[in-house]
Amino acid sequence: MLIERVANRSAMTLIEILIVTSLIAIISVAIYSCLSSGIRVWQEANRLVVEEDIAIFFDKISKDLRNVYSYSRIKPHGDVFKFSFPTIVYTKADKGSGHPENAYIDQLGKVEYYFDPISDNIYRRQANYSQAISEKYSKESKIVGSVERIKFTYFVLTPEGEIAKNEILDYIPSAVEVLVVFKDSRGERSMRKFIDIPIGG
Repeated sequence: MLIERVANRSAMTLIEILIVTSLIAIISVAIYSCLSSGIRVWQEANRLVVEEDIAIFFDKISKDLRNVYSYSRIKPHGDVFKFSFPTIVYTKADKGSGHPENAYIDQLGKVEYYFDPISDNIYRRQANYSQAISEKYSKESKIVGSVERIKFTYFVLTPEGEIAKNEILDYIPSAVEVLVVFKDSRGERSMRKFIDIPIGG
């Protein structure tokens, strides 16, 4: 009788161990499934964030290029990685302008968009009129992160037709094409925008 009780207790312990082991396995599979699903959702959301940031960048540069003006003391300059040009900027008023102190107004100025290959970011910085004349800028702001590369292509009207250039100096082009290349879970992808400049030539 005593031997049967000891055998029953041993059998019960073995069944308990099997139940606990199978529960741990089921819980582990559930945790792994949740984590892998979460990582996939995070990767997809991160991909969408980059695309949204690029779309916002395209909107910002399009707005700035619609407000371009021609002024001999503030010259445009561009290459494949950066583009600076005179435009209307919303910024702090100059001290001698007659506006209240710390007032923000729309005024003549300059904007520069550039790609930093070390940080893989696209930045925007602007200058009010006095800064633009002295070739200075306020602090840059990051527009897009996680970018592989950017390419500005400038289109210029000539008597023979429109030609594409990789660099401009001291004149406003008739249009600009911006190509942004980035990587996500689907591999290397790109987005591009063609922007007409109303006063360009």
